[in-house]
Amino acid sequence: MALPSQTATYIGPITDTNRWKNFKHRPDDIFICTPPKCGTTWTQAIAAMLVFEKADHGEQPGIISPWIDANFAPIEEYLDMVDGQTHRRFIKTHTPFDGIPYFEECQYLVVCRDPKDMFFSLLNHQDNMSDEDLAAALIVRSDNTFEDWVGGSLNPENFDTQTLETPTHFLKTYWEYRDLPNVHLFHYYDMKQDLRGHITNLASILNISLSDVQIDEMTAAATFESMQAKGDQFAPGSGTGLWKKDAAFFATGKNAQWKEKLTTEQVRLFDERIRELLTPEQISWLIRS
Repeated sequence: MALPSQTATYIGPITDTNRWKNFKHRPDDIFICTPPKCGTTWTQAIAAMLVFEKADHGEQPGIISPWIDANFAPIEEYLDMVDGQTHRRFIKTHTPFDGIPYFEECQYLVVCRDPKDMFFSLLNHQDNMSDEDLAAALIVRSDNTFEDWVGGSLNPENFDTQTLETPTHFLKTYWEYRDLPNVHLFHYYDMKQDLRGHITNLASILNISLSDVQIDEMTAAATFESMQAKGDQFAPGSGTGLWKKDAAFFATGKNAQWKEKLTTEQVRLFDERIRELLTPEQISWLIRS
């Protein structure tokens, strides 16, 4: 099987995968790869605890774990920052696997979530954004927002506008390489079900030795409630005015919240569309309740 390679370009109001051009990797780099609202910030927080080997390390993961292919700052600023870091680096991306560089020595932590829960988290995320133009580009609101999101298509030239095809396409690009020893697929549902086990597993993957006490402390610090209480530390871009309320970045974090909000007909439309986008095996893995 051929190894992954960067063959596609994704462009949007936020994303520009051309920004990877001058990125220089290190053999122990960690790439945190997720669709939006699928556990990115959570995984960054856990990665920070593991890298610094303590729950209370005092760093802001969203600052020191840069989103390389996002246009929030000149690429030179991001590259200067990561080039100057002396700790093990962990880097965020929302880009499909064919839009980022692949290095056999590095670890890729891939997290996905039931897209129906992702949809409602996206709405909360949009409502909390201070930049109204940027928020409007994320998801199109209408009388049929969910139906439009389900039926929409991914556009690589307008990548940041979200549709159901955004997370399904993302999954397919990583799924193809899930048997590689450095590509690790995780599900948000499983993380919620067994956070301690997930942290223990990540430590093993990253070859980080921890005591039971350290794992217990990290598990307590990485709960939704703990991170919400420390929104000024964990919300990406906290203190910059990006969010109306930093703590509101963490809305509910619930699994299966869609059950309280979608009609039977909306669920039927979703099920019909996802069968067009994914194989039965991929659907069985992705759709959790």
